[in-house]
Amino acid sequence: MASVQVRSIGPAREAYVPRGPLPATEDAIDALVEWARDGKMARLLVEPEAPATLTDALLARRFSAVAPTQPQHTRILQLREPDELLKTFKHGRRYNIRAGLRRGVVVTEGKDAGELARQSAAVERRESIHLPDRTYYELLLELLPWCRTYTAYGQDQAEALATVLVARHAGRAYSLFAGRSGAHPELMGNDLAWWSAISSAAQAGCRDFDFWGVPPPGTGPDHPWHGLGFFKSEFGGEEVEYAGAWELVLSAAGARLIALEKRSRTYVRGLKRNIS
Repeated sequence: MASVQVRSIGPAREAYVPRGPLPATEDAIDALVEWARDGKMARLLVEPEAPATLTDALLARRFSAVAPTQPQHTRILQLREPDELLKTFKHGRRYNIRAGLRRGVVVTEGKDAGELARQSAAVERRESIHLPDRTYYELLLELLPWCRTYTAYGQDQAEALATVLVARHAGRAYSLFAGRSGAHPELMGNDLAWWSAISSAAQAGCRDFDFWGVPPPGTGPDHPWHGLGFFKSEFGGEEVEYAGAWELVLSAAGARLIALEKRSRTYVRGLKRNIS
């Protein structure tokens, strides 16, 4: 199986297969290539949920490595009963979670796209990065079969401190987006939001929790995800590396048109961000 997103730029079309095909076998790749040729696609992009050993097969089929859209490196935590799970976390993370509970932090489960957008905007300002807007979060919460936000509040619930968005599918929970305002760090609201998302997944019977993106192994403090990777590592789990993103150009002229349109969109997005 494969979930294929087809996009048209004038006469050119590209097909994108996130986390697919399933299973990520050579035969499945061949079937996708045949389908793309028959459909006159200019470009086929795949990001299989498969180990890096698949790269030899992709290279043999004239695929080229490109920058990933989905996280190529992630951390997956095997779940168990919350009380037992908490004991497996690093000391600093356990301390923060317990401190937040003692200080009266309350976490609510819901579908609060607006609060996630506000928390994400604070991260954008601090880190100078681009994150989706409220409309995209609303789509996820509406269209995914199971998707919720976990928002941490101070004791009086007057001010939100952090929000995590989690989707669940086939026994796995995925932390797709998160944000935190940076207010009242002494309350450990960010830790509590994540802990609620993880422990709720465990109580719901999920087998594991995908933290959805960490820096590659061996990267140092200069990597933009260094702090995020350290934060996630304190929850434990195992680092996983996937094969990454690979493209097959089936029409050079069409692929050039698609690339030009993407560069233009990136430029316009940068202008809008600088203006705002």
